[in-house]
Amino acid sequence: MKNKISGILLSGVLFLSLTACSVTDTSTASNSREEANTPEITQEELTKITKGMELKQVIKIIGGEGKQQGESGKTGTKAHQVSYVWDGTAPNSFVSISFRNNKVSTINAMNIK
Repeated sequence: MKNKISGILLSGVLFLSLTACSVTDTSTASNSREEANTPEITQEELTKITKGMELKQVIKIIGGEGKQQGESGKTGTKAHQVSYVWDGTAPNSFVSISFRNNKVSTINAMNIK
C-alpha cells in the first residue's frame, strides 16, 4: 500500500513537472519583437516636437511610429484622436503623444533623459 501511494505521488510530480516544461509563452516572444521594432525617444528628439506638428513629422523625428494606445472619433473629422506611446531610453521612461485631426494636441513625458 505504501509503495502504491509513493508511486502515485511520484507519477503526479513527474506529470506536473513535464507539463510545466512544455508550456511556451508566445506572447512574450511577440511582445519583444514589437518592442524591438519600436524606436526609443530621447530628450533631444522630444524637444523638437511641438503642438500642431503632423504625425508624419513626429515619426520622422523619432525614427518610427510608436505603439498606438487608443483612438476615438471618426477618421477624417475634427473629433478624430489617436494616441501613441514611445518608450524612452532610460528605465521606466516614455512619451505619450495624442494627435487630434492628425496634429499633435498633447505631449506627456515621464522620466525622459
